[in-house]
Amino acid sequence: MKFGHAFKDALQGERYPQHWVEKAIPYRQLKKILGKVREELIHNGYDPDTLHKLLEAHEAEYRLRAGDSQLLQPKLIVRPRLNGSPLPSSPVESQPELSSPVTEDQSPAEPCSSPGLSDDTEKEWVKIPLDSDSKFFDILQTDVTNLDSLQTEEQTSMNNDIAVLGTEIAEVAKPQKGLIRLSKSDLYRWREIFELYLAAQVFFSTTEASGGGRNSAKAQKQLVWFQDEVAKRQLPHKFKLEASSAAYARFLALNATLLQNLQFQELNQTAVIKIIKKFDKQTSLGIKAEFPKAIPPSTFITESIAKNICAQLSSEVLVRVPQVLDYTCTICLAICWLPIRLNCSHLFCIRCMIKMQNRNKELCPLCRAKTVLLATEEHIDMEMVRFLERWFPKETKEKQKYNEIERRKELLGEAYAESAAPCTIM
Repeated sequence: MKFGHAFKDALQGERYPQHWVEKAIPYRQLKKILGKVREELIHNGYDPDTLHKLLEAHEAEYRLRAGDSQLLQPKLIVRPRLNGSPLPSSPVESQPELSSPVTEDQSPAEPCSSPGLSDDTEKEWVKIPLDSDSKFFDILQTDVTNLDSLQTEEQTSMNNDIAVLGTEIAEVAKPQKGLIRLSKSDLYRWREIFELYLAAQVFFSTTEASGGGRNSAKAQKQLVWFQDEVAKRQLPHKFKLEASSAAYARFLALNATLLQNLQFQELNQTAVIKIIKKFDKQTSLGIKAEFPKAIPPSTFITESIAKNICAQLSSEVLVRVPQVLDYTCTICLAICWLPIRLNCSHLFCIRCMIKMQNRNKELCPLCRAKTVLLATEEHIDMEMVRFLERWFPKETKEKQKYNEIERRKELLGEAYAESAAPCTIM
């Protein structure tokens, strides 16, 4: 199937909002105008092969410059003669020498599709009159600008939804003091959901082999995996608060909206690439590399909408539920309890520091500073203690139990068994 048909079917079949479809690249219209550009060139005696030879020999140049209105003003100029042969008899507009000084009303003559033109002769250059190419670039540039505006509107809307979602999750995942009052919070359900979401890496991958932004097809696959894993663990059914169910539905809707935006962006980016490639193929004017540089900066063309939205989602939503991974001791890989902050500012759990001191190891495992043997009880980070007790009550309680077992083993030796029967009075 040709791209024009595929493009039309994709716009109609993906259920994009109507105002999106209306602002999509008018690929078929541009293709028709491109046919007229080719006809004008051939009418003036410049078929693709001839133009290719002229550009290769620096005997012609196609300039793509923005005027005062910021709209592109394309211009084809050629030498009056090529190898002694006269130019076609079509009317032309005389152009001053390229080597002549630039006036205030003239933009500098810089090559677009060729490396540069020789000014070792005093022959004049002439402008080939074309109308359809100006229309082609006016429509294309206007539509790219409209798509930029649409993306800005969608991004603003999603940012507002993210702010609301962040507030909702902050409330339903708010930690309650003590294990008994956890029944009034969905902290651990949301923590597990966000662990799965981070593991899915829906829109961005952090692996060395495939790091960076994902395309919409891969993002959709990862989003489906995330939803399936959440469903397998029946996490939505385990919510204790009705507000959590509403917040989760909003979270899924936000991701679906972002995915749809990414699909629409990719579709139109492909349309721009295809029509520019077709322009070069049918005219040999070589504007593929220059078009993105000639138009004002376009985030729709150069940046993925997922980049800024994911950053906002991370800073306003995911951060609402701290992850255990961010507060683990880098030695034992368990939660950092009790946290000892060395003079070099690195943080380790108290049991690992005691073991290092018992072995007379003085170097920090991370920066190699001589700070381990200097650590005392005064190095316990009490602010971090309160934070961990509040956000990780189960994990800190388990680590306290483990630390107690380790301490008893140090005192009584390996003969100590956790499962030993308690002492009883006969």
